[in-house]
Amino acid sequence: MFDCQMGSIVINGMRIRDSKPHGVLSVADVLAESSDVGAIKIALRLGEDRFYKYIRAFGFGQQTGIELPGETRGMTKPVNRWSKVSIGAISMGQEIGVSAVQLAAMVSTFANDGVWEAPRIVATTMSPQSMPQTIAFHPEHERRVISPITAAQMRQMMHGVVLHGTGRKAVLEGYTSAGKTGTAQKVDPNTGAYSHTKYVGSFAGFAPINNPAITVAVILDSAVGLHQGGQVAAPVFQRITQQVL
Repeated sequence: MFDCQMGSIVINGMRIRDSKPHGVLSVADVLAESSDVGAIKIALRLGEDRFYKYIRAFGFGQQTGIELPGETRGMTKPVNRWSKVSIGAISMGQEIGVSAVQLAAMVSTFANDGVWEAPRIVATTMSPQSMPQTIAFHPEHERRVISPITAAQMRQMMHGVVLHGTGRKAVLEGYTSAGKTGTAQKVDPNTGAYSHTKYVGSFAGFAPINNPAITVAVILDSAVGLHQGGQVAAPVFQRITQQVL
């Protein structure tokens, strides 16, 4: 359990607030309510070195190896370059940059019982004279990031995000779904500070939760009007995933 201090915390002189006040929350509720204060407290309990180890283990700050030219590594900094507020900033999505492919691969790790697998583009090959032949999916690069038990717990908590948290608009008809919303401030190029009017809204999830068949990551840059990931990106996830399943 984590005391979210009614939605406010100070990290080395920098005050960070939740969008609404929260008291004591479980880890599942921190995820469901998308509490920045709760996320910061979880990161502080992990500590800088362990936190960074998992950032790297989930594939951030490095190319996934997908068969696409110009893949970005994203943006991460080693611990020796962190400031005194970095652990708080990174835990709520600042001071870090990730691609849609990295995000999808990370979420798929929870769906895949805790094993990170390198994504790929080609699934089937065929010639004009033959029937399509499916290529067996045996990733060259895979690694266990968390235990199967922890992955199962994460699936249930991410299911809670959809059932009673910020991801309610990702509920599917006839299938279970799980995921996480994201709402990130953009940097204002004129000031170099985080904008209070420009945001990136996201939702990344998978379905069904007990036998995952699809992962979908939706990222919307500078949405007009509503900007929260649960409001703008989760409905897109819902429509795409419902149609595919």
